[in-house]
Formats: sequence, structure tokens, C-alpha cells
Amino acid sequence: MENPNKLLWRCRRGTKELDMLTRKFLDTHYLNVDPELKRAFESMLDMQDTELYALLIGNQTSHDHNINKVIQIIQD
Repeated sequence: MENPNKLLWRCRRGTKELDMLTRKFLDTHYLNVDPELKRAFESMLDMQDTELYALLIGNQTSHDHNINKVIQIIQD
């Protein structure tokens, strides 16, 4: 798992909305979730902005159950 400071840099996306949503998870949940969800979040940060945005607004779901859990935490 990556250093939270490095993840903070990776949360900087192409749009303010994505920045805010990814930072929200990093700031409030990342340190307290299971390692599987930490890895899922890190995988999400590797996605293209359009794919990540579609997941976050609910237009699509991931084939990865843990990514869907992270998305649910962000949306709640």
C-alpha cells in the first residue's frame, strides 16, 4: 500500500469533482479500511478520469467487488 502523501498527489485529477471525491475517501476513510479496500482505492486512482467519473456517479459498476465498496463509501 502506498504512502498517504503519495496518494494525495494521485488524487489530483482533471476535474474538481473527482479531486473532491477521491480526497474525501483518502482524508476520512483510507487509514481505517481493510487492506483490500486500500488496494481497490489505489486501483481506482489508476483509472482514466472518464471511467472513474462514471463509477462515482453510478453510471456503471466495476467488476471488482472491492472497488464497488469504495464507491459506496464515497457516495454515502
